Amino acid sequence: MKFLYPEFLFGLFLLSIPIIIHLFNFRKSKRIYFSSIRFLENIKKTTSQKLKLKHLLILLTRLLFLLFLVLAFAQPYLPSADKNPQTESVYIYLDNSYSMSNRVDGTITSLNLGMDYVNKILNLYPENTTYKFLTNEFASFSNTLKSKTEIEELLTELRLSTISRTLPEAFARLKSHTLLQSDKPKDLFIISDFQESTVGNLEQFEIDSTDQVFVAPLFFNDTKNVFVDSMYLSNPFLVASEKNQLNVVIHNAGFEDAIDLPIKLFINEIQSASSMLSIPAGSSTTLDFELNYNLGKVNKCRISFEDYPVTFDNDFYFVLVLENKINILEIKPAEDISPIEQVYGNTTLFNFQSQLVSNIDYSLIQQVDLVILDGLNDIDRSLIEALNDFVDQGGTLCIMPGKNPNLESYRTILTSIVPVNNDTVKLEISMPDLSDPFYENIFESNNEQMDMPDARPVFNWRGQQMDMLTLKNGLSFMSAFRGTGTKFILATPLEDQFTSFHRHALFVPVMYRMASMSKKSIEKPYYEINEPTITLRLDSLRKQDIFSLADQETELIPNQRISTNELILEVPRNTLTPGFYDLKHDEKKDAILAFNLEKAESYLEQMTQDEINALFSSFKNVTIFNTNDADNFSNEVKKNKFGVPLWKYAIILSLLFLLAEVLLIRLL
Repeated sequence: MKFLYPEFLFGLFLLSIPIIIHLFNFRKSKRIYFSSIRFLENIKKTTSQKLKLKHLLILLTRLLFLLFLVLAFAQPYLPSADKNPQTESVYIYLDNSYSMSNRVDGTITSLNLGMDYVNKILNLYPENTTYKFLTNEFASFSNTLKSKTEIEELLTELRLSTISRTLPEAFARLKSHTLLQSDKPKDLFIISDFQESTVGNLEQFEIDSTDQVFVAPLFFNDTKNVFVDSMYLSNPFLVASEKNQLNVVIHNAGFEDAIDLPIKLFINEIQSASSMLSIPAGSSTTLDFELNYNLGKVNKCRISFEDYPVTFDNDFYFVLVLENKINILEIKPAEDISPIEQVYGNTTLFNFQSQLVSNIDYSLIQQVDLVILDGLNDIDRSLIEALNDFVDQGGTLCIMPGKNPNLESYRTILTSIVPVNNDTVKLEISMPDLSDPFYENIFESNNEQMDMPDARPVFNWRGQQMDMLTLKNGLSFMSAFRGTGTKFILATPLEDQFTSFHRHALFVPVMYRMASMSKKSIEKPYYEINEPTITLRLDSLRKQDIFSLADQETELIPNQRISTNELILEVPRNTLTPGFYDLKHDEKKDAILAFNLEKAESYLEQMTQDEINALFSSFKNVTIFNTNDADNFSNEVKKNKFGVPLWKYAIILSLLFLLAEVLLIRLL
């Protein structure tokens, strides 16, 4: 047994007071005369023995009363394994991501319970203890030690955060030192929901053996949640008066089927469509909305539904922009109608022009989004200079060689071109990597048995390219070289004797995707708040332009830089919330951007208690709690941190002996 305040044991000297009183009884005796004391002798003996016993019992109860009263002030306890029960500094990490809005019971959210845990911790330690308090924002207040009062004030301002942190990332930041922090042993508390989708690689934990770590997982009662996983258009180009289809992928991340869930589509805050949807647990389904009505140039859209108890991801924001036609210029050697002209013949989507290499209007090159060299054997030097300037300014160039290409002239555009054996037979093209973003939403399913076209290359290349398609022998068939602009290159002419690619079903979607990626003004319909940067193509950018993001309540200026005709913004995820933001400069609105939460937050499945125990089983200085109650948590911390306190028992015994003394005096 040990004492928290052993200096109070000096109070045991008080035990001498009742002993002194007992030994020196200063009461004067009173003489009483009797006619005969012969009959009183036995009575006198009996009374003296009773008085002596009574006095001894009263003395004993007084001594025990004072003893246990002094012990209560000294606060005895049975020590725990913690060798440093009076730590000077306590470090606390509280996960405040949006998943913490889920309820641990029918009334309290995980975040509120975590805040109760923090308050209990503050009340357990002495008043002079200092605290480091960390949340997902990694705010500046976590860089210095705070007093109990300061932490209580911070808790009143704490809100859910749009930022997700892995536990190793948060723990590394929690135990990092500043100039105001010491290297003495400290107590570290981790309060989190241990969400599997965001917990990270827990093998990266590095725990100092001199510190005491307390892990408090908060377990949900319910992990039912439905959210929008993604959306896309059947036709990537949204054109006025043309029918299109909005495809919304909805996922049920819970363990219960979602039955008859009403889904609503709002366009410019007007409900445009609705549907009832049932989704089995753990699966996804795609909901289709027809876009066959009049749209504005820029349309703020929202998918909304009511799903309880988790509501933070019930709205999904995106922007639909009516695109201008994509400007495409084909440069070819002869008047024949080419496969390129056939694939881009849709005049509602493309503004297609075809010119002979012998009669080029060079001014058109800088006015289009995509230039295609189709079947040229030689490339004129003046054309090379114009194309290089076009790509340097962010344009997209597609190179499809002629039957007998002059490699030296082609190397002035792409230096890594190498010759191939002219006797090469046609080889089948390999199935593309469907995880490549280039093929996103092109195929409804991953069919590895799909018949592929064949090809016989006339040249090939080496370098830091991104291969879109490859041949069975490993040579590249179609690749992209990305820089300020993009160069796509094919290894063969679009001629039957060299390839069947232009007659295959894959040709049209690949060429459409190339055209959509070349559109200089096209932007993503939505972004996730956790993205580090976003890149926007804008016209007439100047180095001195300063852009801001503004919603109805706030306006902020993120870190930014301008590269040629691209604006690169660092996403200010500490301050953004889901919704729409106007991109502005000089009071001019340049675009509307939609932001949503990271999808990983919507997967609410947690690590089990056994998994958490196994994770930290190799660390002897880690204590893991298994409770969803603040009072039980406080008691468990006391037991594990300070041992078993005995002062309450000392007070009870002290009062019992005081009562015993009163009864002895009254009844004996």
